[in-house]
Amino acid sequence: MEKEKILTFNKTQSLEINNFKTTGNFVKIAQKLSEQAPFFLLFVMIIGMFTNDTQGILNISAALLFLFVVYTAATKKTNILSGLRRLINGRKFLFLFLAWCLFCATFFTYSGFTTDALKAIFDDWRYVIVITLFLIVFQSEQSKSQKVITYALISTLVFILFITPVLKIIKGSDMPMYLQLRYGFAHYATLIFPFVLTGFFISKNISFKIILFLLSIIGFTFVLYTGSRGGALAIVVESALILLLLSPSLKKFCYYSLICSLLLSATLYASYSFIPQVKNKVNQTISANNITSSRDQIIDVRYPLIMNSIENNLHGIGYGGVAYNNYLNDHNVKPIKSASGYSEKKKMMTHNNDEPFFLNIAYNIGYIGLFLFCVAFIFNMKDLLHSFKQKKDILNVGIFVSSIGYFLIYCLFEFIFLDIFILYNILTAILINNVLVKK
Repeated sequence: MEKEKILTFNKTQSLEINNFKTTGNFVKIAQKLSEQAPFFLLFVMIIGMFTNDTQGILNISAALLFLFVVYTAATKKTNILSGLRRLINGRKFLFLFLAWCLFCATFFTYSGFTTDALKAIFDDWRYVIVITLFLIVFQSEQSKSQKVITYALISTLVFILFITPVLKIIKGSDMPMYLQLRYGFAHYATLIFPFVLTGFFISKNISFKIILFLLSIIGFTFVLYTGSRGGALAIVVESALILLLLSPSLKKFCYYSLICSLLLSATLYASYSFIPQVKNKVNQTISANNITSSRDQIIDVRYPLIMNSIENNLHGIGYGGVAYNNYLNDHNVKPIKSASGYSEKKKMMTHNNDEPFFLNIAYNIGYIGLFLFCVAFIFNMKDLLHSFKQKKDILNVGIFVSSIGYFLIYCLFEFIFLDIFILYNILTAILINNVLVKK
């Protein structure tokens, strides 16, 4: 009997130990998942910010990440206000630009559109605010955050190239595929291309280099397929800048430039031969037939109408272009065949906002706002240049080249939104310039 009792006791004790170990393993797994979850959500958010048709996923990931940040800040008693003060101090002109945008939206927006203008500012800042709070709260893991953001940017190009066309086919549209991709994704591909090509030169992993090389070629082909001349020109300039920054010597630069030129030319020739819209765009450019796609006419007609007063030159007519159509209609703008049309849905004439990006900033928040934007841009580029003296990595080279290719080249042809500019400033300040740790 005593032996049986001892055996029963040992079995019970063994089961309790096993249960305890199992419970302990579950706790460890849950703890690891909770530690990795914020970084996964950050990864998803970056992809969502650099693509279209992912708004639902972007909103959900942003909301969940915000909750994680609030919970972590509360449990670790993180001083978020101190981090924000350092960030604002390190990016004075960016936040002065924000203050001017808010001031113009509140007091000088064209009649009846004040709420829309304020909402547009919120839309440009909401995701950046969540990412900023994340970087402040998880300041001790900056290196990991930088890697997550870098790989997310590269993964975004994969998403655009291979998943987006499938989603477009599933959704269905009367618009040709190349136009759907041009209007929604060509500018994102232009933004992300420098990170991929920079990764090709910097990475030491041969397999990864091959993948990035193929992505670069396919990415350029994708932009050509969309018929975006601004995007194609931006990628050529971005490629030249990356070669200039990363070539160890003049001899290597000339060698890499020759190879890159041959690859780009071969890709362009193949696209010209097999993709009709590429052939049409190239022929249109060579023949100088409407080479600006009526943008010169748009500027000639609309600029004098919008900038017809000192007030509009100072503060614009409304952030985000919210009052653009109504202002033009109220002032009897001359319709332009390829850039104006009647909308049955809105029951009014609508006018494509196809002016260059910098001119749009002046329309929206005046030349004072444009000046503040340019100063914030220059200071950000200055910090990136300074960071090259210490180290050249995918993020700092990518942001620098992407900023030039996108804002200075692509935006001469297209109108874009400001959220990426704001994000680049924040990432440079926190992850590259380390404003949070500076005394």
